[in-house]
Parts: sequence; C-alpha cells; structure tokens
Amino acid sequence: MSYGLQGISPRNGPVGAKLGEGTLLHAALGADIGYDSNVFYEHYSPHGAAVAHVTPALDISNGERDGTAPDGVFYDLGANLTYREYLSGGDDVRKMRAFNPGVGGLLRLSSRQTLSLSLSDNFNRSQDPPYSPTAAIITHDRNIGSLELKVAPGGGRIQVLLRANNVLDLYETTGYEQGNNMGNEGVLDLSWRWLPRTAFFVQVAQGAVTYLKSGSTGVASYPLRVTAGLRGLLTEKLGLNLAAGYANGFYASGADTSGFGSVVLVGEILYNMSLTSKVGLGYRHDFVNSPFVGNFYNMDAVYAALREYIGGRVATAAYARFENRSYQGQGAGGRTDQVVIGGLTADYVIQRFFYIGLGYTLTLARTNNTATPIPGVDYTKHLIVGRLGVVY
Repeated sequence: MSYGLQGISPRNGPVGAKLGEGTLLHAALGADIGYDSNVFYEHYSPHGAAVAHVTPALDISNGERDGTAPDGVFYDLGANLTYREYLSGGDDVRKMRAFNPGVGGLLRLSSRQTLSLSLSDNFNRSQDPPYSPTAAIITHDRNIGSLELKVAPGGGRIQVLLRANNVLDLYETTGYEQGNNMGNEGVLDLSWRWLPRTAFFVQVAQGAVTYLKSGSTGVASYPLRVTAGLRGLLTEKLGLNLAAGYANGFYASGADTSGFGSVVLVGEILYNMSLTSKVGLGYRHDFVNSPFVGNFYNMDAVYAALREYIGGRVATAAYARFENRSYQGQGAGGRTDQVVIGGLTADYVIQRFFYIGLGYTLTLARTNNTATPIPGVDYTKHLIVGRLGVVY
C-alpha cells in the first residue's frame, strides 16, 4: 500500500511550501499497520503476519494550487519510498521486508492548448514475496517513458496526437529473467469534438515487444490495435468512453490472436451524482502479452468504483475488478484464470493536513487447468490496515 500526494488533504487546496516564483513543494508521510492473511500467495495453510508500511513522498511542481497547469513550461517531479516490515510470522516471513522506491517526472511545453509537447518518465522497483516461503523475494524493475506531441488547430475542434511509448521490464530474481523485455509503441490518435466536451476518435497503435534473455519463454511480437469510439462528457454529470476495434499480436511463433480474441471492446461510464459523490462502471475485452505462460491471454474485465465525501472530513471509497484470462500459445495448456481484486477505504481528516483511516483489500485468484491448487495461481489474500498520515 503506497501513499502519494493525492491524499485526503488534497493538493488542490492552499497547501505546499513555496520554493520560489511559481514553484511549490508538496510533501506527504503515511504509515499503516495491519494484518496480511497470505504473505506467500498459498492455497493450503497460508502464512499470515502482522505488517507495517511507512511511505514518505515529495513532489515539486510549478502548477497552481488549484491544480491547473500554466501555459508555456510546466513541470512536475515526484518521488516516494515505501518500506515494508513484517512484525510476526517467523524468519521466512520477516526476511520479506523491503524498500520499494518510485520516481517520476513530466515536462510539458504548450501554447494555449493549441500545440503541446510532453516528455514523461516513471520508474518503480517492487519487491514482492514469492510463492513459497523458501524462495527468494521477487524483485521487479519497470520504467515507462513517453514522448507526446498534441496539435489542436482552429479552436481545438480537431485534435491530432502522436505518442511514442517505451516500457522496460527487468527482473532481478534468478529464474525470472526470462520475463525481461522491452516494449516500444507508436500511437496516432485523431479526434473530432462533436459536442463542447465530447469527441469521436480513431486511434492506431503499433508496438514491438522484444525479450532480452536468450532462450526466454516469451515470444517477440508486433501488437497492432485499431480502435474508434466516443469519449468525453455528454452532460455535466455523465461521462462516457466507448470504443471498438481490431487487435492482433503478430507473434513470431506459436499462437496468434484470432476470432473474438482479435476484437477490442471498451465501455466505461462515469457519473457524478453530486459534488461529493462519483461512481464509475466499465468493461474491457482485449488481449494482454504474457511473458511466462503461453504467448498472451484474452482478457474480459468488469470493474467499478465509488467515491463519497461526507461532511468535508470523511472520505470513503470502494472498488472491485473481475478478470477472466484465457491463455493462448505454447505451454498455456488451455489454462483459464479468474482474478478478483477489491477494496474499501475510509479516512477522517483530523486537522487540515492530518488524517486517520482504515483500509481493506481482497485479492482472489483461481485457475481451471489443474486439479491441484498452484501457489500464486490459486489463493485468497486479505489485507486490513489502520493508517494515518500528513499531506502538505
């Protein structure tokens, strides 16, 4: 569980230390303590333990206190570090303590929203417990970089967006290096504003995924997605994101996307019930690259979220996501997984910058490809914590 600067005391308020003309420093410190019911993602006799997290975070930006970005040059730089300590459970559990850092930045050059050039980069290092008490901790480094050019001539009714993405995934743990890969993607997005805040769009994305270790189980691919749809606000309260299109992985060997697996479907609704209440519902059908099992899996996902502010001091949120994953390619063996992720949070603002709250997260995974439960594939995990923090 991490704490950024999007805390209960919002950045869109009179917070932050002024470092100079137009530059604000925001800081946060969060801590929690609770219970993890299944440290090693086991099916039988899971190892449970008390756990604590401490996360400091910093952010420097020349954005306004109301959250708006200036014309011309805009920058936003941030860093956080989450320390995890298990307080019980024996030596096998306690040695899973870890530091998980993250850094990121955004630089944007714009001219009154007619033309903008953006450069962003985000790096995260995660150390997660393995699927057995005797195995080594799983260390995963991920870096995501992006370069984006946006042109919106003639008042912005027509918009052209060009973006180049680079994703680098590296595993430091022995046995997982076969998942090391680099993905590059070019995106062209054309949109026409039909209503003041609603647009029709067409998007083409062509990628290339290369595995970095010789003999890797992952298969090189050149994924293509072509979609069209509608996005934006239909009314002051109702927002939509609807899209449909074609997708193909173009894998170098083994199974490729076909039939319904080559169809992309997205349907998302966001409804602002009031100034303090929001609800969102969504569905997505797509394929996802798989470095360790087969070539890819066809995914059907249904998700929802609800946020409610009560009396200006209590913030509550609930979310849930269900995924059905059908693996394809050599070594998949007809495997189909179901994954459920959900949670609840409730936080009370004690003073302007201080909050205290509770959080609960459920993660559940099941597979149908074997009669014997597999660690990391068949498990149920509960995490409940009490937390407090300060955001400035």
